[in-house]
Amino acid sequence: MLSAVYIVRSPLHTLSQALLPENSSALVLSLEDPILPGKVLRVTNMTQFTEGERLSYKQILDILLGSAKVIAL
Repeated sequence: MLSAVYIVRSPLHTLSQALLPENSSALVLSLEDPILPGKVLRVTNMTQFTEGERLSYKQILDILLGSAKVIAL
């Protein structure tokens, strides 16, 4: 189970890196493109996903429902 999933709609470089802890099992998903499904921007301490991977809407929903926290930025 993921400790946190971050949903961002703005580019990752504009967010403070303090919001994204490196020592937890967190996943950062970008939903900034309204036409394409989400994109994995960053993963920490997990191997199920890779950075740059595109996810379907069903995969995104499964991730959100299975995580301990969802944080929208």
